[in-house]
Amino acid sequence: MDKKKVKDYMTYDVVSVDLHGTVEAVIEKIQQTKHDGFPVLDKDEVVGYIAARDLLFVKPGETIAQAMSGELIVADPEMDITDAARVIFRSGIQKLPVVDEKNHLLGIISNSDVIRSQIEHVSPEKVFNFMTTLKKLYGVDPALNRGIVPIKDLLPTQSKIYEDELEGRIYEIKKGLAEPIIVVRRPGRTILVDGHHRA
Repeated sequence: MDKKKVKDYMTYDVVSVDLHGTVEAVIEKIQQTKHDGFPVLDKDEVVGYIAARDLLFVKPGETIAQAMSGELIVADPEMDITDAARVIFRSGIQKLPVVDEKNHLLGIISNSDVIRSQIEHVSPEKVFNFMTTLKKLYGVDPALNRGIVPIKDLLPTQSKIYEDELEGRIYEIKKGLAEPIIVVRRPGRTILVDGHHRA
């Protein structure tokens, strides 16, 4: 299986700020977008990153160049996601701008993206184990499809869910980290096999 790359999980639509702008402009952008930081560009080149924490002890009239983090850490789109995870967690930063060989901005990879890549890493095994079980128990040859399933169409196979686990799943869903549910489609029925809390 191919290794997962930064390009598979990064966000391509990135909001950035101009090096020659002011801290006030960054504050406004944080309020408008709800993002906690932005890559800083000088023309088309990434020259820094400014996070909300960089604004704590500066005046609104100061320039972005004065307030931004001096050390620029970036990722390459072909970098293994595990290598990006090491950089993110060792440096203590939450997001890495993703750049090409000329330092042009291509996207951004966050700690949430890294976590999502690891959660998704375990789900295929569950699916293939379940398919093998169906073959052995019922002699069927199931086909694997990925798609969206309306919750109202699901027939649960579990009689109850637990509040403590539900709270964890709600957190994951709000952060966009939840792995897929597993269902079996039968004529007139969609049976929920795994993911009752997420559903």
